Amino acid sequence: MGDSERLKGLLDGSIDPSVIEDDPELYSMAERIYGRDALEEMGVSPPVKPKAHGIAASNGNGGVELPEADIDPEEGMDEARKPRRSKILITASVICLCIVASNVAVGIGAYVPLCEDEVGPKVLTYTSSATEIDGSLLISWTVTGMNISSNYSITWVISEDGSNEVVDEGGSSWTAGETVRIQTENWMVTKPPYTYLSVLHLEGVAVAYSNGTVGDSVQALANIQQLTPKCEDNTRLLWTELPEYNDIGSWESAGTGGIIDGALMMLFGLTTILLFLRKR
Repeated sequence: MGDSERLKGLLDGSIDPSVIEDDPELYSMAERIYGRDALEEMGVSPPVKPKAHGIAASNGNGGVELPEADIDPEEGMDEARKPRRSKILITASVICLCIVASNVAVGIGAYVPLCEDEVGPKVLTYTSSATEIDGSLLISWTVTGMNISSNYSITWVISEDGSNEVVDEGGSSWTAGETVRIQTENWMVTKPPYTYLSVLHLEGVAVAYSNGTVGDSVQALANIQQLTPKCEDNTRLLWTELPEYNDIGSWESAGTGGIIDGALMMLFGLTTILLFLRKR
């Protein structure tokens, strides 16, 4: 059937509907003349467009068929996220490595004041004084800088007649409820000069001595000072004590590291190298 015959049949309504369905141009013309609703009432369906399998492109020698690539949008987004995720992991690993290394070399405490010094006297001192009044030898001991809840004791030897006669050998013990303690004892004496020897113990260990005579007291001839650790001298954080980072016991001096420090440095170092290689 020629074009003129199909056009005539379309105008007078004698054309077979199947002919219209098979010819997109003829269907388009019929749709403009009668309308799509009228065509549907006549049982004429729109022609099915063939699926395009490629893009025709001219290379000067004719057309070539270029297949269309099926691109999954989600797959493309995942590919875009991978480089960004890799950079974040590498950055986090490098930061952790720098923190661990600087903690060993200088100490985190040198940059961030997390540690808190213990409040209270930092030096344990032990002094005594003695006097004789009307045949009574009075000796007073003073202890400062004690640790709360620690066990202390004083032992003494009291003599007269220049240490030739022992008047008393005794002692006193207590659990510190305060940082300062003053203890006074007295003995009846008759033969001067009067002397005494005393020792201060902490948890059963001798830490200070105080010896003297009446009117000439001697203050701590062998006084051992108990120094409290300072945060400024201990800047390396112990990772095992991280939950108690405010406590001075969670810190040590920088310059050396422990097993955990070495393990963490190796872990973050290897992780960083592997991430770099994987990115490449």
